[in-house]
Amino acid sequence: ISLIDHNVGRVMAELDRLGLSENTIVVYSTDHGDLLGDHGLYLKGPTPYEALLRVGMIARGPGIGSNRVVDDPVSTLDLAATFCDYGNAELDETAQSASFRPFLEDRPGASRDVAYSEWNVNASRCGLPLALRTVRTKNAKLTVELNSGAGELYNLADDPHEMDNVFAEGDASALQRELEDMIAARPGSIQPTFDDPVGMA
Repeated sequence: ISLIDHNVGRVMAELDRLGLSENTIVVYSTDHGDLLGDHGLYLKGPTPYEALLRVGMIARGPGIGSNRVVDDPVSTLDLAATFCDYGNAELDETAQSASFRPFLEDRPGASRDVAYSEWNVNASRCGLPLALRTVRTKNAKLTVELNSGAGELYNLADDPHEMDNVFAEGDASALQRELEDMIAARPGSIQPTFDDPVGMA
């Protein structure tokens, strides 16, 4: 952590030295989180808990407000569209990405209902193939494994640590249906096949 912090600082200092800070957007994020003992698990794996999916992101640049937190569900997939938005470039229409520039610039009315996550896990990774589909709203999260129909549903407003799985429970049936509809409505085309895995993909 200290090494990364030091080298990000070097990048920022060099932008200042070159006089580029005032017209450069800097985004710092990561590809996934780490369980660090959450749910008795370490590292990462096919367990889409908040510790893995809810990664941090910090942005700085012209037009980007300071000391503000966006709590709408966005995705790192949206970085591509965001960079194209700032660079006045076109993104391929098949890309599953939507700019979150309006959030960075605190534009009135900016809102997002859901973030999607998909993970196809090969049997070489954990003993059996998994097809995980997850949707996350501000207050709830549903993960469904398509092959088995198993799932996990958390009301994050009441259960932020994801300890009470209410999947297939009667009291949560309306919430589950709403989130299942969101999974079914995911944007973009579905790729029918994937290349053969290399290693433990």
